[in-house]
Amino acid sequence: MSTRTDSAVSSTASLTPVDEGERILVIDILRGFALLGILLVNMSIFSAPFIGSLIGVPRGNTPIDHAAEFIIWWLATGKFYPLFSFLFGLGMSIQLARAAEHGANFTRRYARRLVVLLLFGLAHALLVWNGDILFIYALIGFLLMLFRNARPKTLLIWAGVLLALPFGLGVLSAIVNTAFLSAMPLEAMARDGLDIHRLFADLYARTVEVYSRGSWGQIFVWRAIEWVIVLIAVGFNSTPQILGLFVLGLYAGKVGIFQQMDAHRRLFMLGARLALPVGLVINAAIAWLALTAEDGLTSGNLVFAQTFLLLGGPLLTYGYLSVIVLTAQRILASPGERLRRLLNLPTAAGRMALSNYLMQSIVCTLIFYSYGLGLYGQVGAAAGLLLSIVIWAVQLPISALWLRFFRFGPLEWIWRSLTYGKPPAMRRRPLSAS
Repeated sequence: MSTRTDSAVSSTASLTPVDEGERILVIDILRGFALLGILLVNMSIFSAPFIGSLIGVPRGNTPIDHAAEFIIWWLATGKFYPLFSFLFGLGMSIQLARAAEHGANFTRRYARRLVVLLLFGLAHALLVWNGDILFIYALIGFLLMLFRNARPKTLLIWAGVLLALPFGLGVLSAIVNTAFLSAMPLEAMARDGLDIHRLFADLYARTVEVYSRGSWGQIFVWRAIEWVIVLIAVGFNSTPQILGLFVLGLYAGKVGIFQQMDAHRRLFMLGARLALPVGLVINAAIAWLALTAEDGLTSGNLVFAQTFLLLGGPLLTYGYLSVIVLTAQRILASPGERLRRLLNLPTAAGRMALSNYLMQSIVCTLIFYSYGLGLYGQVGAAAGLLLSIVIWAVQLPISALWLRFFRFGPLEWIWRSLTYGKPPAMRRRPLSAS
């Protein structure tokens, strides 16, 4: 990149937020559907301690709860954060291209964008919910900037390495962990006063007590402690995969897959005809393996399931993405206006993905935490599945209604204002008949 890009021509006034006419519609549609998948998975952490799976505490004991848990593991777990990760990298490629087109300083502006996202994530994690992903995305986003000038072939190689690395390490770790667990004298340790099962069971009970009946201050402290644990765990286990998906999205943007979808139709057909059915079969096996692990502390099944999910999850993500893209293209090309209007709802939700993501956390914590309804630890998997669908279904028309009057979601507007140094116009101008 020439020095001219980073010099006098990089006026902040030369680049503005993406206008509606410049948006790639299918990307917003993908984000809109991804919001449902993310909520389906997050609901299990909103409503109960995440260590429940380690000590064999199910979310409900009825057959319908078990069926719902299997459906979530099969169709949602590990499938939608890869989609958001891929779209994150794709979004960077689009902004990189726009910065080059306008002769603007991409590095400085994108770094500011990531800092704002990091602050959003920090506030979300400490004040609302400890399962935040925004803080982690912002940190890994700085690593993604190192790849901004790489050629597409180089990006593809790096994406492959980064996606394969955690799987290989995961398999090795699972084998070692299984051997260690089988040799661990848990009964003897319990007799000596170190009962790991009791320790985790007490931690589970304490977590339920704090979130369902604790004061806001107690919840704040417990949430902060859990967030640090999650941050360390995700940072250690998931950074290579997330960065790999970021890089893959950057590659897709640089070669123009979503800018020229007709020219890359074979890629989407491959995903719909091969990745989708194969991914469904593989992930059914992964779900069975995970849910038959009665005790995650002494069984290697859960570890192996989580490891193979690193490959099986993104494979099904590719299938989902392909089907959504092909279906959206067919609907948009159809003569029926009513059919095309069906896409308005997920499109609007996707355009407000940040606001909707954080609103999901606010609504769910008000349902489950003590300063709301206090239902933490009392909602089974089936009820959680239904609740997720209802919340998402409500967000769709609200998003569409909001965007009838405003150009951005509320948090999207703040994000852009802080990124570009001045607030863009929020309210819509009266539309002409056209």
